[in-house]
Amino acid sequence: MKQRAVPKADPNQPGQIGAPIPGVASTVAVQMNQVIQKGDQLLVMEAMKMQSTVYAPVGGRVTQVLVQPGQHVEAKDLLIEIE
Repeated sequence: MKQRAVPKADPNQPGQIGAPIPGVASTVAVQMNQVIQKGDQLLVMEAMKMQSTVYAPVGGRVTQVLVQPGQHVEAKDLLIEIE
C-alpha cells in the first residue's frame, strides 16, 4: 500500500505552516478563507500526552487547510497555508 506524498512546509515561506513535531492534530482552529492575525491560534498538536499549540507567524487569509483533527502528521508536514 503506497502512502500519498505529503508536502513539506518551505521554511522560506512564512505563510506555510508546518508541523512542529510528529504527532496528531487534536484541534484545527481555522477554516478556508478565514482572515487571521499574526499570533492567532491555528491548531493544537498532541504527542506523547503533551499538547503543542501552533500560532500564526503572519496575518492574512487561510488558503489551504491540509490537516483534520485526529490526523497523524510528521514533523515539517505542510498543515496550513496563509497568504
